[in-house]
Amino acid sequence: MSGTVLVYMKYPEPGRVKTRLAATIGPERAAELYREWVGVVLARLQPLRPQVQVVGAIDGAPAEAFAGWGHFVDRWWVQPTGDLGTRLDAGFRDFHQSHSIVVAIGTDCLEIEPQLVQTALEQLHSCDAVFGPTSDGGYYLTGTACYLPGFFDGIRWSSKDTLQDHIHNCCQHNWRVTLLPPRHDIDTWQDWLNYCERMERSCSLLSEHVPRMMDRT
Repeated sequence: MSGTVLVYMKYPEPGRVKTRLAATIGPERAAELYREWVGVVLARLQPLRPQVQVVGAIDGAPAEAFAGWGHFVDRWWVQPTGDLGTRLDAGFRDFHQSHSIVVAIGTDCLEIEPQLVQTALEQLHSCDAVFGPTSDGGYYLTGTACYLPGFFDGIRWSSKDTLQDHIHNCCQHNWRVTLLPPRHDIDTWQDWLNYCERMERSCSLLSEHVPRMMDRT
C-alpha cells in the first residue's frame, strides 16, 4: 500500500457534534447534516482503495454503531481520550509503525477529492509534512512521511492560528513542509450556505443515496 488515510469522525449524536452549526439550526438537524457529510467524505475516498488503506478513526460510540459505513473503510480505529493533538498524535504513531505514509482528514471539508489526497501522499515522498489549508486558518488535511515526535505539540486548535502554529513548529524542527491547494470546511450555518452557493445546490441533505447509520444501541 502507498499509505494510510485516517478519517477522524464522531458518532453523529445530537448535542455532541457540530455545536456551532447547532447554535443556528438545532442539535438534531446539525447531527443529521453531519451524518450525511461523513458518508460523503468516505465515499469520495473510495477511488484510492485498495492501494491506500482507509481507516475510520472513531469517537463517541463503539465500532458497531458505525457499521452502516463499514464498507467504506478497511478497518476501524478508536480514538483515545484527550485533546485533538493527543488523538492525532496517537493515530500517526500507531499507523507509522507499519512504515506507511500517514495522512489524516476530518469530515468537515466536503470539497475533499481523491486526487488531493493522492497528491498529499506523493508529496510525502520528498518532504516531511503536508497540509491542506482552509480559509479559516486551519487545515482540512495533514500528513507526515514518518512519525515526528512533537508534531502536534503547542498548537492552538480550532483557531485562526492553527496552521501557522503547525508551520512554525515544523520550522523549529527543520521539517520540510509542502502545502496543498486551499479548501473550505464547514463549521457554521453560514459556512454551509456558502458551500451550497459555490456548488450551486440546495441546502437540504446532500443525497438520499448516502448510507444512513444504524441506530446506536
